[in-house]
Amino acid sequence: MITVLHVSPDLRTGGTAQMAADLACALQQRGDCHNIVVSPANELVSKLRATGAEHRLCFKPNLLNMPAEVLRLRSIISATHPQIIQTYSAESTLLVTLACRKLKVEKPICIEVITAYPRRGISRFFHSGSNAFITISKHLRQILTDGILKKRRRDILMLPYGVNEKQCHPSFRLSADKSEQWRTAQPEAAGKLTLCLPAPISPLHGIEDLAPILTTLLHQGIPVHAYIAGDSRKADSIYTEQLKTKFAQAGLSEHISWMGARPDLREVMCACDIILTLTKAPATYNRPVMEALALGRPVVGYDHGVIGELLETFLPEGRIAPGDTAAVADTIAQWHTYRPSTITEIPYPYRISDTADSCMQLYATMLHKS
Repeated sequence: MITVLHVSPDLRTGGTAQMAADLACALQQRGDCHNIVVSPANELVSKLRATGAEHRLCFKPNLLNMPAEVLRLRSIISATHPQIIQTYSAESTLLVTLACRKLKVEKPICIEVITAYPRRGISRFFHSGSNAFITISKHLRQILTDGILKKRRRDILMLPYGVNEKQCHPSFRLSADKSEQWRTAQPEAAGKLTLCLPAPISPLHGIEDLAPILTTLLHQGIPVHAYIAGDSRKADSIYTEQLKTKFAQAGLSEHISWMGARPDLREVMCACDIILTLTKAPATYNRPVMEALALGRPVVGYDHGVIGELLETFLPEGRIAPGDTAAVADTIAQWHTYRPSTITEIPYPYRISDTADSCMQLYATMLHKS
């Protein structure tokens, strides 16, 4: 039985911030790995304990509390004797490095999970305490091997942060009651091709590209309605008003609904015909798009970063050259007539159980080498 200590002072619900909890639960369910998550207390703790994983409290380190957090973590390591410590940020790796300096027990192997572009500045030196690295996309691995981890490229393993296949799978369908609730709540969708754009309201996510796409589809005689599912409360108010003005000037206001952040995004994506992703810059991770593809939903998006990787595996015909709104509209029009064939099973390695299996293989390899 391998004991793994997951150190995640940034742990919270949403995006890659909850990866430590998801992965610890998946590893715990295997039955051959005991997992302890060190993080602030939040709603994910009960999920961890339900699988048999443990939780130990810590706080996000800063200049004032760093000495206390180092001592706290050193005490946890000494008490739990993990063979593997897995960190989820450069700061948590630094915390582990400092905690292990005066450790009186054997120093565990440290594996760092890198989920986002590395920040410039001193943080590049935080990675020196890691024995190996996990990245969650090919694009991110390339960024690291061309940059701050160029000399350690052999230590970098690419493992996608898979979806929870119990919640998102191709056979999932809306219940009759849910379907009726959607039809009642969204009467404007009746008889129309519905699009869902699940993304934060920001210039990075290309929401303004909806204007030429919808205009083209309407000129072709395709009745269409788009749903923007993103948290408008966190959006820049000036940018939001600019978008609404742009849509109004194009005569599109009645063809667009602003849904805000949705706890039932899975159901919304299943209720819509096609999912859009129009991100301007290459991304390292996109949970809504991965979940949509795992649900067997048709997704069309710009072919770069992790979006390009996902579409290449799940639905290659959904890949569009970045910024080519005419090609997006053309693909949607084709799918309006002939729905594309989507997956019937989630391909390896895009399930969270696949991520856990690959991690266990890495742990065994690292322990054998040591």
